[in-house]
Amino acid sequence: MDCPGERVPAVRHRLLKSDKLTLKTDFDAVKASGRSAAGALLVAAVTASENGKLQAGVICGRKFCTKAVVRNRARRLVWESFRLLKHSINPARVVFIPRQRIKQAKCADVMREMEKLLKKLQIFQS
Repeated sequence: MDCPGERVPAVRHRLLKSDKLTLKTDFDAVKASGRSAAGALLVAAVTASENGKLQAGVICGRKFCTKAVVRNRARRLVWESFRLLKHSINPARVVFIPRQRIKQAKCADVMREMEKLLKKLQIFQS
């Protein structure tokens, strides 16, 4: 497999600014007109992409938790899972909403849940 001295190119999965939904109108459009699926850790809403790109957003407000540290950890878990699965997701606009159980979850748990929800919504390539 790996020969001594041979460099294996590392696969880099990066999140770009263009990968993220930024406008409130985009979030509202996905939530209002998209299909959704709920799991124990996340809720995912999906709608077709207008520009043929994959874009995602995370909604995690004060209603989730009053402590910013907890909200930021939930966002980081969702974004990291999305970053690692991004290459297997068809172009769409996706909004993720973390649930309370995500506070005790690990990244691998969130990734499994996200993959399951995206398969249910039929935008994940096996």
